Amino acid sequence: MIEGLLRHCTNMEVEKNYVDTHGQSEVAFCHLLGFQMIPRFKAIHAQKLYRSDVGMQDSNSNLQPVLTRPINWNLIEQQCDQMIKYATSLRLGTAETEAVLKRFTRNSGQPAY
Repeated sequence: MIEGLLRHCTNMEVEKNYVDTHGQSEVAFCHLLGFQMIPRFKAIHAQKLYRSDVGMQDSNSNLQPVLTRPINWNLIEQQCDQMIKYATSLRLGTAETEAVLKRFTRNSGQPAY
């Protein structure tokens, strides 16, 4: 999916792309590449999303059933340099998309789509 968005052989610039449930793990990574990947979750009732802030518990009351704990910003900060390095490699074409994304998926035995 990301490979096609990066190298689609047209002059068009992709701003956003809709994906099925399997594309959801690549959403944040796409932001680093300059576009939005918008997932359509299959069983939305079973999804758990992270709140952006501890104080966000009272806001977005309609989302409370699927919101869990706050995002671990320290973990993101620790991995930020690596994520930027990999995003740059993808953008420049010096690394294969599937190889990079396998590093960030839970089930690395599956190909990254």
